[in-house]
Amino acid sequence: MEILIYVNMDLPWRKTLARKVKVTLSLREDVVRRARSKLAMEGRSLNDVVEEFLLTYDELHFLDKLCESLGLESRFYTSSEITANRSTGLKAEEVVREVRDERSNNLSRY
Repeated sequence: MEILIYVNMDLPWRKTLARKVKVTLSLREDVVRRARSKLAMEGRSLNDVVEEFLLTYDELHFLDKLCESLGLESRFYTSSEITANRSTGLKAEEVVREVRDERSNNLSRY
């Protein structure tokens, strides 16, 4: 059994006010320079990205443990893997149209 779990990183509970701590990291200068350059164009800071990563890391640990306890496979899927493994057959718009038509027919009987 395969279940895909998507984590919405914009959940309001993640934006709680918490006491900040100062952390010293030793990172490659070229990596930091490129990251800061890109982040400046996005209006974000390196602090924001590191904090987001650490929150994600913590959430992924929780999801890994949840999958393990439920006996589910836990791994990342690339968008190409998702597309390749997507069910074929009926298209969503056809299914929705069929459901709407059936509902409309049922309502018109009353």
